[in-house]
Amino acid sequence: MQEGRTFIDQMGRMYRIKEPEPLSEPPSNLMVARNSRPWRAYLRMLGTVIPAFFLMYVLLFLVIGILYLEPIAVFLSGLCSAPLIALIFRLHRPRLVHVRLLTPDEGGSQAHALPEGGSLRTPMRTRMSRYLVRDDSVLDLPPTRQLWLLFGLVVSVLVGLLLLILQDFQAGLAELGIVLFLLLAIPTWIVGFSLPVLAWWGTSDRLLGIPTRRRDAEAWLMAGMASAFPAFLFNSLIAPELIPFDPDHWAFEFSLLAVGAPLCEEIFKAMAVALFLPYIKGPKHGFQVGFTVGLGFALIENFQYIGVSLLGGPFAASFTILVRGIGSIPGHAVWTAVAGTAIGWMATDRELKARLSWKAKSVAISAIDIAEGVGIDTDGDGDLSGFDGSRPTLEEAISQASQEDEEDPRPWVIVGKDPASAREPEFGSQEFHFTYGDNQVMRASTGIKTPKSVSAAVTLSIAGHAFWNGSSFLSYYLPDVYGMGGSATVVIQFTWTAFLVSSVLLIARGLIKGVNSLE
Repeated sequence: MQEGRTFIDQMGRMYRIKEPEPLSEPPSNLMVARNSRPWRAYLRMLGTVIPAFFLMYVLLFLVIGILYLEPIAVFLSGLCSAPLIALIFRLHRPRLVHVRLLTPDEGGSQAHALPEGGSLRTPMRTRMSRYLVRDDSVLDLPPTRQLWLLFGLVVSVLVGLLLLILQDFQAGLAELGIVLFLLLAIPTWIVGFSLPVLAWWGTSDRLLGIPTRRRDAEAWLMAGMASAFPAFLFNSLIAPELIPFDPDHWAFEFSLLAVGAPLCEEIFKAMAVALFLPYIKGPKHGFQVGFTVGLGFALIENFQYIGVSLLGGPFAASFTILVRGIGSIPGHAVWTAVAGTAIGWMATDRELKARLSWKAKSVAISAIDIAEGVGIDTDGDGDLSGFDGSRPTLEEAISQASQEDEEDPRPWVIVGKDPASAREPEFGSQEFHFTYGDNQVMRASTGIKTPKSVSAAVTLSIAGHAFWNGSSFLSYYLPDVYGMGGSATVVIQFTWTAFLVSSVLLIARGLIKGVNSLE
């Protein structure tokens, strides 16, 4: 009997329908090229932060409803949060790539059936192989020069609208400026809060020079957005109750800005970075993860700040976009990167990483077993027998990590070069290492070095954040208290803001130079 489906025509002739080639395991050296779509990352970023921002407020009302026993508020909040969560998960669902590889083979065929119907013909006999692989595309961002030019253009447009509005109403230019500002308000809002984040994302990626998968980078960015949720709840519900001052007293706002916000925000951002500890390879990689997590936090925070600034007109909007774009955004990123670097140093402890990876895998295996126990085929193997892969013990995981650490890693491959003829470079010393062990040989110490202790690094991050917030508050509060004129207050505030922005940029430059000197 012939395999496959057959049919018989009116003349009694039998035909066999060729079945598609079954899926097989992809080879380990398979590399898939993808078309460059740099602006897709920007659209995905917008598609994530907008529902995430509204989800943050929905969750706030959900918590308030639970605390005050309001079932209607809980029900409505849960109802509103469901589509927002579904939209975010839909946008970031794991993507698979269907690869069809045809290789010349005299024993093959010139026609190959396709699973979606139809067939594929080749001019010579070929053999088809089909694979399903995860989309491991590298992070592809627009050129940083384009991003900064667009950012400068947005600020220039706002300044131009401000100059129009300040003109004499009799000439009609002021009315034109107001109309144009109203028409451009929403586009300015969207571009103003998001484009600087993308620009800093691209700048850090270029300066660090670490090849990064897009799905990994987006996961770090989303973790930063997620860390804003508990920080928002703490700042809204808990911190005001802990401050021992009357809400009308100046010390209340100062304490909230200089103590409450930095404390909770930096701790939650550091916790978001720590989620990726099993996958962080070293301090430089930890810096990259922390920097991106900080950008995610700044992204969702900017959505609100810049939106509110538009209510103050072109002057308030342009000032807020400029200060937050070149100062506050890298500030959040730098403070979290300090903690991320320390977490990266922690990741060099192979035994600790092995323990964490084993624990995470054990939890995932248990979840698969439970899901398949209730009839859900989680791993897609066609049965409900639970997790079918290996279940190493903790001791085996630690032993395997130690063996991998002793082996000579070869992460770089020259395509087309015969591995047998490859010759190791001679550096003049057999003690040269590429790993973050105890005996590593590093470049000359340059840039700014941060603490290796996680607690010290988080404390330093909190201190930097507190200095920014507290001194910014005092820069406009103290001149008003001492009766300085409006012009003097504006000059002092602008001067101090320029000092803070310049300091953050210099610190960011020094930190990136410092982590680059580690390898």
